[in-house]
Amino acid sequence: MKLFPVIGLMSGTSVDGIDACLIYTNGQKIIRTNYNFITAYSKKTKSLIHEILANPTKFTKDKKTLSQIEHKITIEHINVVKKLIKNSNVKPYLIGFHGQTIFHDPKNKLSIQLGDAKMMAEKLKIKIVFDFRKKDIENGGQGAPLAPIYHKSLIKELKVGIPAIVINIGGITNLSYWDGKKLIGFDVGPGNNLMDNFMKIFFKKSCDKDGKLAGKGNPNQKLINEYCNDDFFKKSPPKSLEREQLISNDTYKKIMSLPPADCMATLSLLTTETIRLSLKFLPAKPKTIIVVGGGQHNKILLKNIRETFKLKVYLCADFGLNGDFIEAELIGYLAARRYYNLPSTFSSTTGSKLDVVNGTIKNF
Repeated sequence: MKLFPVIGLMSGTSVDGIDACLIYTNGQKIIRTNYNFITAYSKKTKSLIHEILANPTKFTKDKKTLSQIEHKITIEHINVVKKLIKNSNVKPYLIGFHGQTIFHDPKNKLSIQLGDAKMMAEKLKIKIVFDFRKKDIENGGQGAPLAPIYHKSLIKELKVGIPAIVINIGGITNLSYWDGKKLIGFDVGPGNNLMDNFMKIFFKKSCDKDGKLAGKGNPNQKLINEYCNDDFFKKSPPKSLEREQLISNDTYKKIMSLPPADCMATLSLLTTETIRLSLKFLPAKPKTIIVVGGGQHNKILLKNIRETFKLKVYLCADFGLNGDFIEAELIGYLAARRYYNLPSTFSSTTGSKLDVVNGTIKNF
């Protein structure tokens, strides 16, 4: 199974931009090239995406508007690929194209990622692997998280003490557990979404940089406990979350009414607390935590995690890796697994009835 060049493209629910990376992989091993970057969406596209995310149910029925926004999203992804190819002077054999998630409802067998793979394939003359969640949902799975199979590879590569967990703090936090025999994965709770949403509404900023505002406040433990009383946090995995579930929680509205610094301190500790609650669903207590995703840059959040778990907590930077591109690497890795017909999701990670080979290949 030959390793070949693959570009992975990912844009998460935090909508902070398009993550892109060039790797060599066969869906089992990976060689990093360090050709990677994050490109912010244009202000217009980002604004349109946030408009959809504010009322996704309305827009899922508006096919014309979705098509127009999908076109803009695809063009911006294509431009990112062109830049990466130019910088690296490597034309990939495959592109893993996740698209922009705007709606995720596995109960009703629906997960929408905007992105026109046919258009991308024709413009770039490269095979595109896309639609990574559909087949899993069709086989009874949640369609999320997609990361565990890659996180397992990362844990083995880094040779950390097991049992180990990788905590990916993006818009939503997901967790992957590997103990040498069992692979488990599920969505844990809010990652950056609630914090970023507050900063956007009240300060017109994309995030609380370095957790500076949170560091000035005092968390409200009563409201954290109230939020965590939601049935989702009591439900055994596999399970997945949709952004709207987090934002519409009545307790979130109460937290939003706190003084800004206290609000952010509460939301930061809330993210940590939902991670702590998730550990009760694991077969054994982990020895090691690896934190990836945008949350790794939030110093207060990391401080909370270290103080709460009192375990070995690593960032990818501790191993000389760039933790900002783990999800883009994941999508490239999954694209190669699709090419070689290797399964990417399992009953222990998404609840699927069988091991599922995910993704559709679009030729040019």
